[in-house]
Amino acid sequence: MTWDDTSGAVSERPLAGDETVDAVVEGWSRLFAYLVVAIVFGLSVIMPFFGLLLALACASYLRAGQVHARRHHGGLLRLVVGPLTAPLDLVRGFAGTLLTVPYATVFAVVVPMAIMATSAIDVQVAPLVGAAWGAGAAAYVLLAAPGVRVPRRHLVQVFVALANGPRRIAVVGAVLCVLTLAVLAAAIVLKPTFAPMYELENSIAQELSRFQDSIQQRVS
Repeated sequence: MTWDDTSGAVSERPLAGDETVDAVVEGWSRLFAYLVVAIVFGLSVIMPFFGLLLALACASYLRAGQVHARRHHGGLLRLVVGPLTAPLDLVRGFAGTLLTVPYATVFAVVVPMAIMATSAIDVQVAPLVGAAWGAGAAAYVLLAAPGVRVPRRHLVQVFVALANGPRRIAVVGAVLCVLTLAVLAAAIVLKPTFAPMYELENSIAQELSRFQDSIQQRVS
């Protein structure tokens, strides 16, 4: 092996190490992104009205951030607050999110009906609980459902810039895991509230209750 070959082999080792580190950071960042999605999902189950508003806002802002990042390269600060300096990007992000609303609406309707249909096998679920989990499913669609990649992709980019070292990964991971477990536990235990949309709450409860009763009558 000549000196040039030896120097080339040595110079490739750090690059391979850097690639491995980048892959690890990206892998953790993807996990963190899904934990954030899970937190928004849980909040939407607990408080469907405010949770869905949060999901819409997050999805729109993340889309705006992705649009902004394509034109302006920068660090964490640029990824997080960049869209605030470009109102047109915010408009584009909101418009892109609106296109996914029908997709989310399908899940908001189908999931509660599927949950109510479990009454056919003697599983009784409160109508408002089923509706709340439908809201959670809609929030998931807005952020990370199959075919909806832009919000999650930008969230991954933010975490790649934020958690770029073992200590930061540990801190961010611990915080997100605690928040995720707390929110999901609350979503399972607490009774959902549709405040301040009380009339909508009563209407949803009545319709799902009728659907549940019709399923039970057909089975019996």
